[in-house]
Amino acid sequence: MYRAEIELTDADFEFAKPPLSKEFFRQVFEKYQLDFIAYFGENMFYVSRQNSEPLMPSYPNVKYPENIEIVLDFMARERIRRIKCEKGTLFRSIVPEMTYSAKE
Repeated sequence: MYRAEIELTDADFEFAKPPLSKEFFRQVFEKYQLDFIAYFGENMFYVSRQNSEPLMPSYPNVKYPENIEIVLDFMARERIRRIKCEKGTLFRSIVPEMTYSAKE
């Protein structure tokens, strides 16, 4: 069976520098009561709280809190499209596999 999301593991952070770890991500999600973070490319992210409301920076042209910015940077570098927290377990989206058909 194909699942669009896979669980984040310690191996996902094998080459990451501290503070990046599965536990760090879990703490960020718990602290800000986040449901998911979606990455759309470039510098476009959507941070959703558990109440389905977006978490937005307080003022225009102001960044998210530093620990959320660390998560966003990691997602962009690793090309992770979405990280979701379900009952304390973190999942990341996988990039869909491209299929090509040969025309004869």
